[in-house]
Amino acid sequence: MPDSLTIALAIAVAVLIYQLRTLRGNLAVQIKAARKLRDSTNTKLEQIITDSQVSLDAISDAFFIVNAELEISRFNTRAREIFRDQDLKGRSLPEIILHPTISELIQSLIKSSKPAQRRLVLPSSSHSLGGKPSEGETAWIIQLTPLPNLDRAPLFCIVLRDVSTEHRADQIRTDFVANASHELRTPLAIINGYLENLVDDDILEEPAISRRMLTTMRKHGNRLSRLVDDMLVVSKLESGESTALNREPFDLVECANDVIERLDQLITSSGAELVSDFPSSQTLLNGDRFYWTQVMFNLLENAIKQNQNRELKLSFSISKLSDDRLQILISDNGIGIPSSHLPFIFKRFYRVDKHHTQSDIKGTGLGLSIVKRAVEAHDGTIEATSQPGIKTSFSITVPSA
Repeated sequence: MPDSLTIALAIAVAVLIYQLRTLRGNLAVQIKAARKLRDSTNTKLEQIITDSQVSLDAISDAFFIVNAELEISRFNTRAREIFRDQDLKGRSLPEIILHPTISELIQSLIKSSKPAQRRLVLPSSSHSLGGKPSEGETAWIIQLTPLPNLDRAPLFCIVLRDVSTEHRADQIRTDFVANASHELRTPLAIINGYLENLVDDDILEEPAISRRMLTTMRKHGNRLSRLVDDMLVVSKLESGESTALNREPFDLVECANDVIERLDQLITSSGAELVSDFPSSQTLLNGDRFYWTQVMFNLLENAIKQNQNRELKLSFSISKLSDDRLQILISDNGIGIPSSHLPFIFKRFYRVDKHHTQSDIKGTGLGLSIVKRAVEAHDGTIEATSQPGIKTSFSITVPSA
């Protein structure tokens, strides 16, 4: 019979075998559970990555995640659009941002490793973010945020926001206020100066002199009134509000004849000759008659007032084009517009001849600006051509009713 030691050893071996078998079974279950957890975690991670990319692509600014060497690991759709590249991953940010000023700024922000925001205004140049030359000034906001990354090299979030439209709007507002202030100040100074003379120098006792001063003051007062009216018109047209235009069908030929009637005295006194050529039938335009009266009145009045010292011939025609559009053509044989000035004549307060004497009939500098904005508000186009001393024409095309 086996001794007690042998029996004890056998029992121990049996227990050990049982425990090993049990452990193997438990281990298999645990491995299976771990694999299931891994697969589930990978699926969740993939979903998180997908959801985060969707969120990134919804951002309207260019978004990047880079390391300290500026290698790109993540980016969004806007970044791909700006840099016109389908795959930016793994590339160096300075390699795709071709503008040296922005590249240098980003590199300096990375070195500081601190959250930062900078605004840059870049002049028009051959350099741009994605290689395409910029047209005019562009403005950008660059944001940098360090990201927590405990066991790896540091990561940074970089956001590039294009604020060029807002920058240009701010410039336009600033220029408008400066120009308007100047235009308002000049007639006010003249009126105030004459008032001081009338009050302090007893000029009222000399009827001829006082009458001349009052006439000049009235002229500049009228100019102030018209300037304010024109500024309100420009402001309304540029507001973009749907209520800016009161659209309804009206007869454009009838409107044009009303404009000619309003200008009849000026045409006669200036010695100008006006030849009109309008359709005999009704010519309907779906638009705001007030603004079309302004358009035609401003163009004709401008042609007459800019050519007072010579015999002037004006041509004013309206015609129906083959593509359901109307054309308004106003031409004159006056002094014309030098080619160097043509690109700028529709800018607010721009004048070809900036040297006026006090006796000149001086416009507000907003007439052609109103014309262009009113035409474009009606989905039309306007083009100016000029051969100085021979022919200057303004051609407008607009959809008919």
